[in-house]
Amino acid sequence: MNLFTELLTAFLPGQDGFVFMWVLAVIALLAALLILDRFFDIRSRTDVDAPSFADKIKQLIEEHKMDEAYQLCLAGKRRALPRIIGSGLQRAAKTPQLIRSSMEEETMHMIPILEKRVDFLLMLGNISTLLGLMGTIYGLILSFAAVAQPNVAAVDKSSMLASGISTAMNTTLMGLMISVPCILVYSMLRAKIDRAVQEIDRYAVSVLKVLTPFDMMQKNYKVSSRRLKQEVDTEPNIAPMMNLMVILIPLLLTSAEFVKIGAIELKLPKSQLGGGGGGASEKAQQAKLNLGIVITEKGFNLFHYFKSDDSTATEPAQASDTHAEIPKNGREYDFAQLNKELADVKRQALLQIIRSMHPGIPDDASLIKLYTTYAKNDFSGIAAFEDHESVKIVAEDKIPYQVVVSVMDAARGFADPNGKVTMFPNVSLAGGIIQ
Repeated sequence: MNLFTELLTAFLPGQDGFVFMWVLAVIALLAALLILDRFFDIRSRTDVDAPSFADKIKQLIEEHKMDEAYQLCLAGKRRALPRIIGSGLQRAAKTPQLIRSSMEEETMHMIPILEKRVDFLLMLGNISTLLGLMGTIYGLILSFAAVAQPNVAAVDKSSMLASGISTAMNTTLMGLMISVPCILVYSMLRAKIDRAVQEIDRYAVSVLKVLTPFDMMQKNYKVSSRRLKQEVDTEPNIAPMMNLMVILIPLLLTSAEFVKIGAIELKLPKSQLGGGGGGASEKAQQAKLNLGIVITEKGFNLFHYFKSDDSTATEPAQASDTHAEIPKNGREYDFAQLNKELADVKRQALLQIIRSMHPGIPDDASLIKLYTTYAKNDFSGIAAFEDHESVKIVAEDKIPYQVVVSVMDAARGFADPNGKVTMFPNVSLAGGIIQ
């Protein structure tokens, strides 16, 4: 999945952190509108050939064509330099001693117009960065919460962990994708405004010297010297965020190892068995089959025993069947013998379940016959051996993965010339000795 598709998917309501993504999208829209507004406004107010304009005005002043010079300034309309020089020309006809003050006053009026709402770009960049960080923290919370849940399968934990990390990364990326252009455009607009102010100082002062040749001005005089500006440090400080990311993200990724705890539950497709309705004794209703297979370097150990819910003691139904050892056949595991032993366990469990409704069924009934009877009748009301489709598999260290898979295959079904039987499709891979 490419980056663009991943970001679009993060906006879907079902995704974690989609609220942050939509808020960031709104901020991106506001930033885009603000950029267009300020760009065209500043451009329209600074779009003037300052050297040629100033030379033309000085020439007209020297030729005593003040009205023509003033009309040329009026033709500049919204442009900053013509308006500032025009204010001086207008004052020159009435009170020449106030020409300088008039130009300074117009400069103080024009510069804030040029700077209007430019700092909002920096504010939006900061907000988007902080919202991205907020989404990152939210995603990390989801990830750590997924790892901490005790009753969630390990496979599901991995999925939830990946989802949380994705949320953290998506919001961070979205925030930075908004913040970086905002800061870049802000810097460009600020540089353009500063150049415009420098032009105003240079060429307005040159015209002012022509209008008031006898007015003594200090050497470094600027018409923008009375400009009121409060410098505020609004630069985004993302160093704490980056430090946090550098620490938390590797920690989160390494914590994925903790997902490999307890048991990994594998739910294979269940067989379509019928169920049935009840009528067994209280003790039969509480009977359970706890079936477990331990894979060792020497072979298989097969455990199956009955456990009553109203007692902590373990009471085998048949002592000879509670534990069976299936050694290796030479250097290979005997999966065929394991399959036969599991088929016999399945036959005994089905016999007990069906006998609760059909007491006359013989002890030597075949597995195929019992399975067919079970499938054709409704035994859903019988709680006896409700775990008759489940098996726990425990493997010692360094057991090859393929051996574990072959054991699951052997436990899943049984086949003979008379038909096929689904035995134990619900498999749990445990990390300790069966209790």
